[in-house]
Parts: sequence; C-alpha cells; structure tokens
Amino acid sequence: MHRILIVDDDPNVSLLMRLTLSRDGDFDLQVASNGEDALQMADQFHPDLMLLDLMMPGIDGMEVCRRIKADDNLRNISVIMVTAKREPGDIIKGMNLGADDYITKPFNPEELLARVRVHLRIRMLEQKTAAHRELEAVLKMALTMQHEINNPLTGIMGNSELLSDWPNLPPEEVNKCVEVINQSAKRIRDIVQRMSSVTKVVSAPYLAGKEMIDIHKSSEENVEG
Repeated sequence: MHRILIVDDDPNVSLLMRLTLSRDGDFDLQVASNGEDALQMADQFHPDLMLLDLMMPGIDGMEVCRRIKADDNLRNISVIMVTAKREPGDIIKGMNLGADDYITKPFNPEELLARVRVHLRIRMLEQKTAAHRELEAVLKMALTMQHEINNPLTGIMGNSELLSDWPNLPPEEVNKCVEVINQSAKRIRDIVQRMSSVTKVVSAPYLAGKEMIDIHKSSEENVEG
C-alpha cells in the first residue's frame, strides 16, 4: 500500500484530499497541518508521496520541500506542490527546489488523483530500476570473483594435493609447492583488497555477452591514492 502525506493548514482542503484519495482505497494516508509536523512525519512515516501546500505559517512549503530534497533519507519522496499561486515564478522556484509536480487550488479531484497515480507509477519504476541495477552489480561482482580467483585457487588446490599425495617429495620440490601456494594466497588477498576498494564500476566483457568488473580500473584511483 502506498503511503501519502497530506500537508495543508486548511482542514477543509485536507479533508477534500483525503476523501478524493480514499475513493481509490489503495493508500495509507496521514495528514500534517504545518511544515514542522510535515518534516517530523516525513521522517517517521516515510511516505511515497507528499501533497504539499506552499502557503503555510511558520515553515512554508518551499522550505519543507528544500529540506526533504536535501535529506538523503527523504529525497526520494515524490512531492506535488499544492498552491493557490499561479505565478510562474513560484512554480519554477518550487520545481528548482526538487518538487516533482504541482497542482493549483481550487483543484479538480480527478486531476489530483490522476497526478498522484502517475507519480506513484514513476516511483515504482524507479525502485524497480534501482533493484535491477543492484542485482546487475552483484552478478558482475560474482563473475569478477570467479574469474580473478579461479587461477590462484587452482594453484593452491593443485599444489596442496601434490603435497598430500606425495609425502616423500624432495625438499626443493616441497619448497616450490609452498612458494606457489603462498604466491597464490597473496594474489587472492590482493584481489579481495582491490574489490573492497572499488570506487567506481568499470565493466569489462566476459563470456556469452555478460560483463564483469574490471577491478584494476575500478579501484586504481583508490590504490594510487
């Protein structure tokens, strides 16, 4: 269920918004009557969308919008400004502060509901896109680990088996096996360190059209620093 925060100091306007949105039946609605309460409820309620009146005493809608969009935990909230002002300057100012849309008072209930639905669909698409990108990053990381660690891991396993199967190996051969194991282990350690210091994602082609992370280019800034 989508969460919507209605912010307006006029209880009649808030009631009309609630009645309009309640007809859909798919919304969890909360109401704030001033900017200070709006900021507090946004932090606690974490709405998907906010219907924000611009003209309020104390902290006005512009300032509420600015603070929300400056907060990393709240900036993804979709903000629709609700204003009696029709001057382009006020609307442009609100949009520049990060508002996603606006609707003027008196508003048409059907238009309000339509705009809310549109922005909630946009938010859902953005969330799906972000989740897809995260999954792609995880898959690239897995392919990278598989590709980079496979060779040194093979060296460790092969020489370990050799030492286990041939207990009477000459000392010089034993030393060679141990050296290969040590070097391979250091190689894996270096790979893990580079993976943990990735500061940007630079992709490299893998098999069957897939991509992995080029750990050298992705972490070279961190390593050089």
